[in-house]
Amino acid sequence: MARYLAIFFLLLFSLAMAESQEDLYYRALKAEEAGDIARALELFESAVAEPGPYTAEIQEIVDEYHGALGETADDSLASAESPWKFHTFGNVSYIGLRYKRSDVSEAETGSELSSSISASLEYESMVWSHSFEVNASGDWFVDKEDMPSLDTSAWEGSFGVGYSLLGNSLVLDVGANLNVSEDEGWVPDFYAWLEKYFVRIGSQKVGAAFMGYDSFDGPLFVTAYASWHRFVKYGWKSSVYLGARFEADSISTPYWLKWFGPSFKPSFSYRFRTDISVDAKMNLFYGFVVDGPDAEYETVEKFSGSWGLTVSWKPGAFGLFIGAEQFYRYYVLPADYETGYPQSSFYSQLKTGVKWDI
Repeated sequence: MARYLAIFFLLLFSLAMAESQEDLYYRALKAEEAGDIARALELFESAVAEPGPYTAEIQEIVDEYHGALGETADDSLASAESPWKFHTFGNVSYIGLRYKRSDVSEAETGSELSSSISASLEYESMVWSHSFEVNASGDWFVDKEDMPSLDTSAWEGSFGVGYSLLGNSLVLDVGANLNVSEDEGWVPDFYAWLEKYFVRIGSQKVGAAFMGYDSFDGPLFVTAYASWHRFVKYGWKSSVYLGARFEADSISTPYWLKWFGPSFKPSFSYRFRTDISVDAKMNLFYGFVVDGPDAEYETVEKFSGSWGLTVSWKPGAFGLFIGAEQFYRYYVLPADYETGYPQSSFYSQLKTGVKWDI
């Protein structure tokens, strides 16, 4: 009797841990997005072997991979035996800058060189993917003296570590960075992201997400979102986050203000079968002061937003990209402060460069 019970519970455990075609397809897309091509192909091949509505689409993707890699399915499966994967990714870019504030008639322009490189070690365990990452980045402002309003260092760098966990319905990402610049010493910051999916309908997932960030030099923020995603290999892929945000920072004063308000963060991308992708993103926040040094400060409100568009072409390990991004900030200030602080500002970037993952 005990033997049959053991077999019964083993079967139940196997069924509980089994992944559907949609689960495997989602994890394959996330692995591909992270640059782990070998793992992505392994998951695509597992997905096409499971019954489901995307068999033809996934088989086409698998065939494309085999054609590009010049290997057969047997070769691919033989090379994907180890649960450990290692890869590096990064980019080098040139960025044109423009800054305009409402209390100054002329705009300031400049440029910078930016680079980043990351290395990650991934481990696959049952239905979980673990990733351990180290990264480094740096920026050099070519003509700092032409943008005095930004009070920017001529150079800055960052070194970080991170860990991420990806499952069928859970995403966790935590990490820390150590930042250094010409004008400041070492300043650490920390971040955490947790997202849980509660509903899955075909290629769409609905859930909730939480994010926290804290820098020893400021600012600090915590957000809570409802989320919706559409995951596909080709065509439209979308993510929308809608929720509330708490912030603590300053506006050119020695006092820290605490803000609370609605936050909206959508992103959309379209991937062609020619390895060209078009990505658009936006991040909006309207904040009301909930704690300030006096009653007058507590009437301050702000709107901060960013929006950008990037076009990239990546036929293999290396690719090219060009894009633009703009950051906008607007304050509703008491009458006594309207002449002392900029009411609004635009910070614009036009960037182009090379990216890779190996």
